[in-house]
Amino acid sequence: MNATRLPASDWLMKQALIALAAVATLALSGCVVHEREVVRAPPRCPGGVWIEGHYGPYGRWHPGHWRCPGVVEEEIVVRP
Repeated sequence: MNATRLPASDWLMKQALIALAAVATLALSGCVVHEREVVRAPPRCPGGVWIEGHYGPYGRWHPGHWRCPGVVEEEIVVRP
């Protein structure tokens, strides 16, 4: 067998290129962005309006909801 060893500088350059390729592969593989579209259900009544989430008059959080025109919403507050 007539195998010759690479000079130290060539071996070091080859190792550096392999390391650089591995780092680039790992770094770029984590850059995937998944976009998700949020679809609201249609209102249950004609002319309904989407109300974003908000804090009510008593500080309670109300998540986003549909408000129908002509419908009176009651909130019963019981105090101890």
